[in-house]
Amino acid sequence: MGSIPNNQVICKCLDLLDLSDERDKTFDFRAQKLTAAKLVKLMIEAQLRQHGSYRVITEHLRSSESFQQVLDLASISESQISRKLRAIPYTYSQTLFLKAVQKLRHLTQDRKGIPGLGKLSIIDSSELTLPTVAGQWAYCSKTKNAVKMHTRLIVTDRDTVFPDRIIASTADVADSEVAVDLVVADDAIYVMDRGYIVYKNYKAWADQNIRFVARIQKRNKTVTVRERPVPEASKVLRDADVKVSFTDNGETVEVELRLVEFTDDKDNHYRILTNVNELSAEQISEIYRHRWMIELFFKWIKQHLKLVKLYSLEPEAVWTQMYLALTAYALVLIIKLQTGTTHTPWRVLQLLRLYVGREWEMFLQALFRQPTRTSKGRKKKAKRGRPRKHPVKLKGARMIVR
Repeated sequence: MGSIPNNQVICKCLDLLDLSDERDKTFDFRAQKLTAAKLVKLMIEAQLRQHGSYRVITEHLRSSESFQQVLDLASISESQISRKLRAIPYTYSQTLFLKAVQKLRHLTQDRKGIPGLGKLSIIDSSELTLPTVAGQWAYCSKTKNAVKMHTRLIVTDRDTVFPDRIIASTADVADSEVAVDLVVADDAIYVMDRGYIVYKNYKAWADQNIRFVARIQKRNKTVTVRERPVPEASKVLRDADVKVSFTDNGETVEVELRLVEFTDDKDNHYRILTNVNELSAEQISEIYRHRWMIELFFKWIKQHLKLVKLYSLEPEAVWTQMYLALTAYALVLIIKLQTGTTHTPWRVLQLLRLYVGREWEMFLQALFRQPTRTSKGRKKKAKRGRPRKHPVKLKGARMIVR
């Protein structure tokens, strides 16, 4: 960043992008102030700080001299940001995201996944709703215009997950249509929900020794080959080898898989097809329960990085913002892993927002600050006597404030 002090928190974050400040011959042709690199840095900072509109982004830049020095940009208009965001192809931000993923892979290469279960790759999608008129290019039904972010989430341990690939589409594209692009041969077990029921894919994955755990619906028919023993006093209801069939070019094709049926604590019934035979039925059910981690990830991205608030409704800009939001998440996780803090990504993001314009050492002090209080607090004494059988009857509260 030239002569700009690089010990600021925002500088440390943006340096992780490995983004060149030089003008791009393609994307920056005739650009006077706002280059592609400056735009990406501006938008990444906006994602980290949860800026909700172009107006907030521009006003923040005008009010922050330190950030102006970081970008070498004193001010910019809302329309310039909007035009530049629409002009840059999504592949530009996609490349930055993949570079961040490579850093995460390097930092987590020694992690073995969930103890007893191994490495997991969870496949699912999340929808982003678009307005009625401006979002007609993503028409799905009379009541919905939306886009999808098909995601492969890597689980390196119980506390560390990150997406290593996404496929963007309109909401009318079924999850199963992009499954073949997300499921690749590696040492992970792929976990997926009922949106990926395609027996032809199951056979292809089984033939390639790609391990998967996939939920099927109640109406999906299977032919029993043999039953396996089920432990007593277990949530597992059934463990069996079964055959499922599908039609391919007019011919019936069969594939033999393992069927595990179980219930959860709320007595919901699950049917799982898998080609994983080295694990017990209880472990298979536990693997599927970890599918919830991707739902928590989608919730995190939408709540803490405001991915539900799209800056632009043009297709190219929507795909770009998806990658920028995921890149911002990757930066938070990289900082968490590099510093070795035990704080959650959400706590790291909170501190980044508070110290984004301060020195890096101040951020680290806050990140590793020990609690000053050693007392566990006043302990409540147990109430004597028998517990109350009937609820306390309350009288109507009468309060007047003049």
